[in-house]
Amino acid sequence: MSDTGASFNRPYKPFGMNVKVPDIGEKTLKLAGGTLENIVKSPTEPLFKFLEENEEVFTGDINYKINKMTAESFTIGSAMRMEDEKMNGLPSTFDMHF
Repeated sequence: MSDTGASFNRPYKPFGMNVKVPDIGEKTLKLAGGTLENIVKSPTEPLFKFLEENEEVFTGDINYKINKMTAESFTIGSAMRMEDEKMNGLPSTFDMHF
């Protein structure tokens, strides 16, 4: 055997040396750039979308709205109970202990 690494009497050629690579054109570079941009943006896009959709939670606006609605509900309920007492009198009580 010879020291060239050839087998079956074929000349030794390293893998890939006989493959012709086409010239890289403008379109190929543009596609490669788009692919690399998508690879970088893909992991972060869902995170930023989530933060944008739920911005009110992180800024405290939701907490403010909840407190405001709770206060409104209490005020309206209190006013309705007072008017009910005026119209119907105090609610009746039942003594369940004999």
